[in-house]
Amino acid sequence: MTTTTAAPATTTRCTRCGRVLRAARSIAKGYGRGCETKIRAAIKAEATAGFKDAAIEKAEQVIADGGIVAIRTRHTPVFRVAASKGDGFYLAAPQACNCPAGLRSIHPCYHRIAAAILTATANLQSIHPRRAATGLAAAA
Repeated sequence: MTTTTAAPATTTRCTRCGRVLRAARSIAKGYGRGCETKIRAAIKAEATAGFKDAAIEKAEQVIADGGIVAIRTRHTPVFRVAASKGDGFYLAAPQACNCPAGLRSIHPCYHRIAAAILTATANLQSIHPRRAATGLAAAA
């Protein structure tokens, strides 16, 4: 009786925690679901640092409601964001917004914060694994 031995399968490990990855999606990304959640949270925290909590909550709500849509993603991303009353739209980027509050520039509006969150977390795959492991966003 002869036995054949298969070549040892290569194992892919998470670039953040070192665990063995089994899912094809995780292997393609370089880290597992749990680490992806932690990395995404760190990037979001970095993107929202310095903003008021109420504005961040409102930005998260507009994202959850689907009230923000990317209309340009190359170079400087631009988003179309629904107005609070639902009667119109504003154009927002992480740097500026054309809503009345954004034009006054006293405090960043929630449209701008939502754009910053989406911009920071949109290309999580493009972040270098070593930078992702430390929880830092890639420089844009």
